[in-house]
Amino acid sequence: MEIFTSLTPYHWIALGLILLMAEMLGAAGFLLGAAAAAFGMAVFSWLLPETSVFMQLVAYAAGATVLTLVYFQLFRDGQREPARPLLNKRARRLVGHQFQLENDLQLGSTKVQIGDTMWTIESDTPIAKGTLVEVIDTNRMSLVVSAK
Repeated sequence: MEIFTSLTPYHWIALGLILLMAEMLGAAGFLLGAAAAAFGMAVFSWLLPETSVFMQLVAYAAGATVLTLVYFQLFRDGQREPARPLLNKRARRLVGHQFQLENDLQLGSTKVQIGDTMWTIESDTPIAKGTLVEVIDTNRMSLVVSAK
């Protein structure tokens, strides 16, 4: 078994290609660092062919770990911000919305229909019927309004 006694650049290139093919099956970036390290080891073993198999494997393990961590720091951190941050936050999407009150709003809360949904609105001051109000904040699934 010659593969256990020496690793040539072709072994590392083959490993890198296998890892890239596995990545294409949906590994979500986990194998990119390992594939890049395998290609780096191909160059390393071409430049220094007398390096032992043990040292090549140690260098590969270190390189794969470092490159995987670099990938997650540089590329994955930028994807934490969702494209539509208010997609499932219906109440937050209404901040800034203005409407006229159909009923008096005493201290506490009342219900109002906005669009096709009944919302609970609240205010820290009483507001008379017919007043133009604006949603200024949310409190769980309640809308906090103030007179405009």
